[in-house]
Amino acid sequence: MIIDTHTHLWSKEIPSDDYWVGFVKISAKLAGRPEEKVRERLPGWWDLSGDLLVQDMDEAEIDKSVLLPIDWYGFAGTEESVSLDRQHRIFAEAVNRHPERLILFGAVNPKRPAAAQFVERAVKEWAIKGLKMHPCYGQFYPNEPECYLVYEKAQELGLVISMHTGHEIYPAKSKYAQPIYLDEVAVDFPDLRIILDHVGNPYWLEAASIANNKPNVYVDLAWWQPKILGNSVENFYKPLRTIIDTVGVSRVLFGSDWPALRQVSRLRGKVWVDAFKNPPEVVKEAGIEFTEQEMNAILGDNAAKLLAL
Repeated sequence: MIIDTHTHLWSKEIPSDDYWVGFVKISAKLAGRPEEKVRERLPGWWDLSGDLLVQDMDEAEIDKSVLLPIDWYGFAGTEESVSLDRQHRIFAEAVNRHPERLILFGAVNPKRPAAAQFVERAVKEWAIKGLKMHPCYGQFYPNEPECYLVYEKAQELGLVISMHTGHEIYPAKSKYAQPIYLDEVAVDFPDLRIILDHVGNPYWLEAASIANNKPNVYVDLAWWQPKILGNSVENFYKPLRTIIDTVGVSRVLFGSDWPALRQVSRLRGKVWVDAFKNPPEVVKEAGIEFTEQEMNAILGDNAAKLLAL
């Protein structure tokens, strides 16, 4: 079974026009394209039904995906665009539309009034299996007191925390998402299972080191796809081998950050899955080897155990 532990549903309203303005600017700069060309392609990202996601899953032979909402409370005016309640209802409807394929997490900014109570309600009303937290958009450090109230509730309810770690695009501030802030959280909540999203990229050695020393910490490889372009041995397979050897293969998870790269043909889901199933021969020639058991663990076995599927 292949499980993508990191996907989203976007639309013109989620996050909001304010977010897409910043996204277009940075994407145009990175791609070397005019902003209007990037803006024209945005609808290719948008899907609130889950139909497009499942279509791409079928193409990549991915069996299940975890849907991660984001609480945009206090960031770029998005709370006025789509409320957190409505966003959860939209995501829950997508899961109900594709119950065998999609798994719902919730989301909350710990600075939101009654955040912990919202988490409890989300479990009752939408049957969430975990909680996505995004320090860059929520503008909080993961070890702040408000966060601890949410962690206490999540631990009580047996939820998995999926925490953004690493850099984030303009206008979000990346300073909040350095992995080290989760180190003390993992100690203070030993029964709380925490995923360091993106393996803290570019702080992946820091993230791997934290997971190595904290058995309740996992890492996901979402948005690492660009590393398979160019010198994939140095940029992807050597770091992957180090991550596995440091963290332990049982706590490394496959993720894509869908739909972030769906319009890049060289990085679509099938290509990303194949990077694990069939590493190029140059990897072995470089003295780097992965067992089939290791790759199967990353692609889905680990997530199935984590989420009790």
